[in-house]
Amino acid sequence: MIRELIIFTYCLIGLMSCKQADSNIHVHYSQKVNGYDVSVEILTDSIRDEYFSDIVGREAVLTFRKGKHEMTVVNPCYADKNLIESSCDKKTIEIDYTPFNMSEDNTFAGNQSPFFFFDVDFDGEEELLLCFWEGMGYRSYHAYQAYKLDVGTHQLSPMQEAPFNELNDYTEFDTINKTISIPQGVGVKMGGKKVYGLVDGSFALIERVEYDWEHTQGVKYEPCAPTIYHYKIVNGTEILDRIEKCPNDK
Repeated sequence: MIRELIIFTYCLIGLMSCKQADSNIHVHYSQKVNGYDVSVEILTDSIRDEYFSDIVGREAVLTFRKGKHEMTVVNPCYADKNLIESSCDKKTIEIDYTPFNMSEDNTFAGNQSPFFFFDVDFDGEEELLLCFWEGMGYRSYHAYQAYKLDVGTHQLSPMQEAPFNELNDYTEFDTINKTISIPQGVGVKMGGKKVYGLVDGSFALIERVEYDWEHTQGVKYEPCAPTIYHYKIVNGTEILDRIEKCPNDK
């Protein structure tokens, strides 16, 4: 918890690496993203070096423009790998956009895109997702904020209900069964996950999975998997559904 607070505070401080003092950094993406022209204003009052020397989350305002429409949103932990070695002696830095690609395990793991459009709730319409760069947990993984996009008015509304307020690199999307699995206790080992599915048209918690690693203490076999407890959620009550035992668990 302390580490998460330190990381989040560091993101908000927005330490920068540019030479100009008391001046925000302006970034423009060379490619349109979903038809939007995208620019970023990185907020800082501490600009020191000529180049961005690392990828660190910084507070920034992102603006999406399409025709006469404009959408603005704040990301407290914005970063982009393409800013590395980008000179800051220009009024506006022009960089390429890194497209989003879903990983093979249907998670956001390995994502390098600072923002992207993705159908996060399986309704056929893409939402805007902002990447909070390395803003979470022991492993410094990315968190994500999802915004519902009204394609008619081009207005953004944050999705604040579960599971959309808990999205991170390890969130798993099952597009076949239309479920979203949120990992729990992301540390040296995963503690489990919460599975959300559509119930009467809305997302609700339908299963909780718990990983028991205690039996692995002192086990000589490598690797060793946890014993996994699956709890179904029925009318708000947890019911043990099944147990997957580790092969080494005697």
